[in-house]
Amino acid sequence: MEMGKIFTEGNTETLPQIALSSREGSPKRVVLVFESEIIGDNKGDGASEEHGKELMLHTLQSLKDAKTVPDEIILLHDAVKLILPESEVYSCWKDILDREIMVKACNETLFYLGKIPEDPRIICEDMADLLQSMLTADRVIRL
Repeated sequence: MEMGKIFTEGNTETLPQIALSSREGSPKRVVLVFESEIIGDNKGDGASEEHGKELMLHTLQSLKDAKTVPDEIILLHDAVKLILPESEVYSCWKDILDREIMVKACNETLFYLGKIPEDPRIICEDMADLLQSMLTADRVIRL
C-alpha cells in the first residue's frame, strides 16, 4: 500500500495539528468542561475542598475580563450546581453569559436534582447532545 492512499484512491492530505488554529493561533472552537463544583481532587479534607472552591471562583471570575474565552462551557454531574443561586460562584455567570459564551448544563443531572437554571440563557441539553458538542469541538479542556 502506497503512503497517502490508505482508504481512498486519491492522495490523503495530512495536516499538522496547527491547522486547527486560526491566524492568531487559537483553535476554531473551544469547549470548557466542568464536572465538579471544585477544581482538583477533593482529598477528603476541608482544606482541599476549600482550596478547590477558591480555584473555581477565580477561574470563573477570570472569564469576565479574559482576552481569550471558550466558545462553550459545559457543566456535567455536580458542576451543574454551580449555576444554582445557592452556589458561591452564582454571581459569575451573568458576566460570562453577557460575553456571549454559550453555557450548557446536563439536563439529566438537573432533572435528578429537581432544579432548573434561573437564567434562560443557560441551555439545558441531554447528555447525548453535550457529547456531540464535545466530539465536534476543535479542543476540549476539562477542569
